[in-house]
Amino acid sequence: MRHRYLLLQLTFAAVLVVSTRTSTAEDRLQVKLAPLIAAHEGKVAVAIKNLKTGEAFSHNAGVPMPTASLIKLPVMVEAYRQAEEAKIDLKKLITLRQEDKAPGSGILTQHFSPGMSLPLVDAIHLMIVYSDNTATNLVLDQIGLPATNTTMERLGLANTKIHSKVFRGDTTIHPERSKEFGLGSTTAGEMVALLELLDQGKLAGEEGTKEMRRHLAACEDKRLSRGFPPEIKVLQKTGSVTAIRTVAGIIELPSGNVAVCVLTNDNKDRRWAADNAGEVLAANIGRILLEHFQPDWRTAIREADLVLRVGSQGTRVEKLQRALNEKLVPSPELNPDGEFGPVTKAAVIAWQKGNELPESGEINLEAWKILGLPADLYRPSK
Repeated sequence: MRHRYLLLQLTFAAVLVVSTRTSTAEDRLQVKLAPLIAAHEGKVAVAIKNLKTGEAFSHNAGVPMPTASLIKLPVMVEAYRQAEEAKIDLKKLITLRQEDKAPGSGILTQHFSPGMSLPLVDAIHLMIVYSDNTATNLVLDQIGLPATNTTMERLGLANTKIHSKVFRGDTTIHPERSKEFGLGSTTAGEMVALLELLDQGKLAGEEGTKEMRRHLAACEDKRLSRGFPPEIKVLQKTGSVTAIRTVAGIIELPSGNVAVCVLTNDNKDRRWAADNAGEVLAANIGRILLEHFQPDWRTAIREADLVLRVGSQGTRVEKLQRALNEKLVPSPELNPDGEFGPVTKAAVIAWQKGNELPESGEINLEAWKILGLPADLYRPSK
């Protein structure tokens, strides 16, 4: 009897420990996101990763799904890869022909005449910012249709494929996948992995990485960041077909960048409207991530603006770059372009090391003064 009583006591204690255990951040994110996903009338795949802490969430993240125009993001990556290897020239002028014009999203088909020319880099910009279908086909003509898929496979992203040119099913290189997925296919997990490589600067050199980030930051469709405060920068690309809504991007937060991909298919709501259920789902997920990963975003943004770090831009960065060129021996010969990238960070670390300062790669007001720069020039300039 005594043994049974002790066993009951031990069992109760074990249950108490389990029931009072503090939930992890991943658990809390699961609680916030699961009801939204379950309520959506359609297929959903989601992958999320805090690129600083590694905290992650996934739902059907390994399931292949249609991309619609989201596949244009990997196409951009391949274009910049080829530019790095001097296989293509981003400044090359491309002439628009009547037969190049594709229907659907974009501005080239409706607003420009055959015979006009534009640099390849501008076609890439139109492909990402306005999801221009004609521009996409022009880019594919330059890089070759199979090239994107080959590179994605090399990166370990075997499900990420573009199947044909836009509205040119006759060009398909994957007939069966074209029937199943349409223009392109991917998984939510693979898109987040690709975004992480972009964030780490592993898909191109510093200038190419800056350019890709610039294209994505200018994306006209703010699906992921709808309702975000303007101070928060989001790099994103979307895709839309009648029953499909997709988005993938990087939310840049003071606490650490967050990569996210939301894929939906077979949606009941097929309206072309701002409150389309697939688009609202993506926006709601974005807002939850902002509040989850940066609950103090209102004050954090103001404080972050007082520190110069990778991603900072403006005249303060330009003054910092010029000061580092003067102070460091040998000079790092930074391009004073006002953009704080990995090269500027390396120069900051070198200067901090030489002055026996913490090697953070960031500049606060105290470090600014040590550099000999006037404090009144440190105020943030937009």
